[in-house]
Amino acid sequence: MDEFLILASDGLWDVVSNDFACQVAKRCLDGQLRRRSQVNMNIENIGEVRFDETLRRSRAAEAAAVLAELAIARGSRDNISVIVVELRKKTCTTSGHIRNSSR
Repeated sequence: MDEFLILASDGLWDVVSNDFACQVAKRCLDGQLRRRSQVNMNIENIGEVRFDETLRRSRAAEAAAVLAELAIARGSRDNISVIVVELRKKTCTTSGHIRNSSR
């Protein structure tokens, strides 16, 4: 099952491969990556940090920002637009916590 969708202009795709963009987005959505003031050219140096659950709703936006900054760092000279859509379904439990419906 697909977990997310990356919609982006060629400003991203000209300098970042599909596989690498998916790795970055997945790590952001899993709370393993976040933006830094400067993005380096490889995934190991993009500032690995665990997110608070309070930031859960903004992980897709964070993934899009990381990908856009990565394209800039890699020298993209075209317009860069990136949207990341998380496709994992969430349901509310009786206690109000969010859980993955596949569990």
